[in-house]
Amino acid sequence: MTAPLYERLKGYAMQNRISFAMPGHKNGRGLKSDLFSLDVTELDATEDLHHGGEYVTKAQEMLSSLYGSDKSHIITGGSTSAIQAMICGSVKPNGTLLASGDCHMSVINTCALLGINIRFFPKEIDSEFNIPSSTKTITDFLTDDIDAVIITSPNYYGICSGLENIAKECHEKNIPLLVDEAHGAHFIADKRFPETAVKYADAVCQSAHKTLNAMNGASYLHVNYGHVNADRLEKSLYMFQSSSPSYVIASSADVARDEIEHGNQWNRTYNFCRTLREYITNLGIKVLENDDMTRLVLNFSDFETSGFEISNMLSEKGIDIEMADLFNIVLIITPSNTVTDMNTLYAVLAEIVSQLKKRKEEISIPYPPVCTDVLSPQKSFFANQEDIDLDKSIGRISCTTVVPYPPGIPVIYIGETVKAEHIEYIRLLENAGAQINGLTNEKITVESE
Repeated sequence: MTAPLYERLKGYAMQNRISFAMPGHKNGRGLKSDLFSLDVTELDATEDLHHGGEYVTKAQEMLSSLYGSDKSHIITGGSTSAIQAMICGSVKPNGTLLASGDCHMSVINTCALLGINIRFFPKEIDSEFNIPSSTKTITDFLTDDIDAVIITSPNYYGICSGLENIAKECHEKNIPLLVDEAHGAHFIADKRFPETAVKYADAVCQSAHKTLNAMNGASYLHVNYGHVNADRLEKSLYMFQSSSPSYVIASSADVARDEIEHGNQWNRTYNFCRTLREYITNLGIKVLENDDMTRLVLNFSDFETSGFEISNMLSEKGIDIEMADLFNIVLIITPSNTVTDMNTLYAVLAEIVSQLKKRKEEISIPYPPVCTDVLSPQKSFFANQEDIDLDKSIGRISCTTVVPYPPGIPVIYIGETVKAEHIEYIRLLENAGAQINGLTNEKITVESE
């Protein structure tokens, strides 16, 4: 047999590694064993996910009832499809979307696709962990030209923004609030988690596969009527999704909803994570006090190492994490993780820390400069272009989005003028071991002069 991708993944599965990364089912542990027998197409006997009959409609009504939306949709193309639909239902071509500075690259790509301008409001930075922190207000940025707002909450580090106040600020100006809650589908499971954004926002996307027992691509889109164009939003779902949706993925999303509605596994997981945090802190590792107890962010800035190096060390021990940055690693813990997983993680971290040297001097890490321009991503995407050395691109307009992935938060946006600070930060990430998307052989695509 010669099937390189299959063979690679089969080899990975046979290693029985411990996963603190998405998907939430942890390499199949939490999935129903009969899912693959459900890989069918749209038949009279199975219904059409895009034009739901009795069973599809019932599944989505149950989803809406659980989260408290006016209407909810099961999505099989990930939160990217949901983000595309949310934006399409809120902003017309040549309109302006206000976005948080740590928005996912799919937001920028959607604006390029639809001919929408985008403006960013800056995120405050947690200086100790060098990560974006919570946003409490955006009233200073709600100018008359803003057609909709999109904010990421929680962010990759489990930090939520003040959505109740932000929604009030938006609605006072009749501006729809869209929330990328991709990492918060599990918030509804336990009262100790933050409130779901569905309570306040006009449209919310959630990646069920990130934290629930759903397959990759399984997502939810929740809509509350009044500020978004719900009709246009629903029509756009047919445009942005495949006409052959995966019933396997859709079914896993339906089962994940049932599990979170009728099970109490998250209570146990929450308590385990709280205890694990205490033990890890005792190792001398700084643990972020974020809003999501199950999103573990560990900081190694007190040691002569980087988050990327720690990630590699854990990988060599058979432990996969969600992401790393300069000094942090991020782990996603779900009910499909076992006590043995967590005990093994703790033991390996203790071994790693015992081999690390303490950092002798404090370090100051720059953060990418805030983009203050109103960008026209579509204009730059279709402009005449050329590839030049990144070091020679200062003052040029980027025709690509340069982004370390994960978490998918851009350093340089398409349509943005490249600055020396951008290049400095990219070099810093590269030297530390980050994977940078948007560059080819150290060249960046820019608008031709």
